Amino acid sequence: MPSARLGMRRADLCQLYLPSRATRKNCDSSTERLFCCAASSTALGVLKPLAAAVGLYAIVGGAVYFAQRKLQYFPFTDTPAHPAAVDPLWDDVKEVAIVAADGTRCLAWHWPAPAPGSEPYAPWWLGKGSTAVQRTMATLRQESPELQNLDVLLFHGNAGHRGHRLEWMHLVREGLGCSVTIIDYRGYGGSEGSPDEDGLISDGRAAAAWLARRQAESAALGNAPRRTVLWGESIGSGVAVAVAAEKANGSLEVPAAMVIEGGFSSCVAMGTAAYPWLPVRLLMHDKFLNSDRAAGLQADLPVLMLHGSQDDIVPIALARELWEALPPAGRCFVEIEGAGHNDLPFHDSSAWLTTVAGFLARVVVRDEVETLNASDQM
Repeated sequence: MPSARLGMRRADLCQLYLPSRATRKNCDSSTERLFCCAASSTALGVLKPLAAAVGLYAIVGGAVYFAQRKLQYFPFTDTPAHPAAVDPLWDDVKEVAIVAADGTRCLAWHWPAPAPGSEPYAPWWLGKGSTAVQRTMATLRQESPELQNLDVLLFHGNAGHRGHRLEWMHLVREGLGCSVTIIDYRGYGGSEGSPDEDGLISDGRAAAAWLARRQAESAALGNAPRRTVLWGESIGSGVAVAVAAEKANGSLEVPAAMVIEGGFSSCVAMGTAAYPWLPVRLLMHDKFLNSDRAAGLQADLPVLMLHGSQDDIVPIALARELWEALPPAGRCFVEIEGAGHNDLPFHDSSAWLTTVAGFLARVVVRDEVETLNASDQM
């Protein structure tokens, strides 16, 4: 602090703290100096800690601002080995390259639907519970064979890469009998670039378009029509909602349904919960305003939200905020008792699969009924 400014403050403080002129008449110069020094020491005792606190706040706030994407995205950048190296079960998984609108090349795994009537592979990695889950898989595929015409597209969370979702792929593909595609966003799993909100949504849009082209090629060969289910995991819920909203606006075909696991209303709300002492809304770049974007969804889009009662990463209140913003006609919220953020599919795999299959079966049946009704009117 410059000495001139410090001197001015001391003089002002002397006038404030010194006795009145009448009282001061009998005081000598040493008394006046004593009052000045006491006033100055008191002020500095208050100002120094305050200045230190303000400085520390600015340093921490600046560090969070400049490093925020490091705090928001945790990609594994290496390209995972093909899953067939883990188990022959995954021999049919195809690695594909999907190019976003800005030219960024992203890698994905596509696992085609199993052959109709085939037996599901047991999820051996579950251990002693695998046999019971395999029986559930067989029952669901027998009761709802129409699910084999669905293509599930996963937008995963903010950490890891597609290789960390192999078990999820197994449960969904073998349990429902549908195809599964997982894209690694830019910066993840060998994909080019670095992650940010616009980039993730662009990559998700490109993956949905790639899947739509594949469906059109299949239909041209005389195969049964296939429908897309967008599946958003954690931050991937923001990608799913954004892509589904764009589809509703006519840029892409509207999906048959959307499933959201561990989703939330916005990253701003998440950041505010984690850093309540920071002006998150002003500082955050990638806000993922999911509740706001939900207003653009098709009015009758079926949406299933799954959330763990023990989720310690995304408060369940933020999940319910998103649910409230979804179109009421097709939304469904399921709280999984005892599950956390990362173990939703594995806490009780049989119950999880039964919930998802029941929801999607109703969606497919609804579409079939609407198609029949439309044909009757023609």
